[in-house]
Amino acid sequence: MESFKTLSLPPLSAEQIFVVALNRAFFIDIQNQRVLGMIDLGYVGNIVLSADAQYVYAVESFYSRGTRGKRTDVVTLYDMKNLSVVDEIEIPPKRFLCVIKKYTQALSNDGRFLLVCNITPASSVTVVDLHKKKFVREIATPGYVLLYPYESRRFAMFGQEGSLLLFSLNDEGHLQQKNRIPAGFSLNDPLFEHGVYLKRTNRYCFISYEGMIKLLQLSGPTAQWEKSWDITQGSDYRPCGWQLLSCDSLENNLYILMHKAGKDKHKESGKEVWVVDLVDQKVSRKIELERPVDSIHIVGKEKTYLCGLNHKGYLDIYDLQKVGRTAFIEELGEGAFLLLSYEF
Repeated sequence: MESFKTLSLPPLSAEQIFVVALNRAFFIDIQNQRVLGMIDLGYVGNIVLSADAQYVYAVESFYSRGTRGKRTDVVTLYDMKNLSVVDEIEIPPKRFLCVIKKYTQALSNDGRFLLVCNITPASSVTVVDLHKKKFVREIATPGYVLLYPYESRRFAMFGQEGSLLLFSLNDEGHLQQKNRIPAGFSLNDPLFEHGVYLKRTNRYCFISYEGMIKLLQLSGPTAQWEKSWDITQGSDYRPCGWQLLSCDSLENNLYILMHKAGKDKHKESGKEVWVVDLVDQKVSRKIELERPVDSIHIVGKEKTYLCGLNHKGYLDIYDLQKVGRTAFIEELGEGAFLLLSYEF
């Protein structure tokens, strides 16, 4: 008779990463090119990584008849010791269901509250208290979507005309403060929504379709767009892809997925990664990729790796101390779009 046992994951490190694909998430050791585990997700499921690196919070939807019937939305807590389910919190069945995006849910920087974007089609935010493990309330955010956490319990959201909604939560998860900031860019050259948070300086870094770097300086209930700069310098290269920005652990260098193409091709995969020095505001390196990718992410501390993910399910790994691709992992499933890692 066969016997079964539950294995434990190896110690967490800066060289590990989650790949979020359609209805599943893979946990991967980049240094050793090994898939360490997998989480099955509900319909258009997504994940958020806990601030203390102890849990994975999966935001999921289920239907009683598989693809139809009564809908149930939940936040599922997975233990990072062995990826087992330790709890489940039911939330209103309203969460944003369209494509896998990083900022359709977000964790407050103090690790207390998980927020989830709702579109029904009215926009709102679900607030979950992770300490008490319960749904707290729903906050109406008419015309504002996506969640960009900063400071302790503050979040920014974008409006359709480019303005920002900044708000914060109190100890009970209720709305404490709210402020609207006028648009800081032209809709003639929109921003990609997959920005990068620079925690050391409390700024978000975005890039426009035409290659303009835009830095948003945050400070409590206010925000200020800094002067932008152009990385393309009149060339016919433009940013592209899905999760197209990443930054090293010291937040000195910004990595941008690029391709050579005309306007309105921003959704295409990229074949180059440009490295921008955020102090000098100049392109310091251009990395040619072995094959096209849609998302990029930088992992590692002592040794730095560039991970490139294609929506068809392959992950390419580049040791940035070397030239060219050093490893790859295949067959991670269709609809692979997001790369996430814990901060160390």
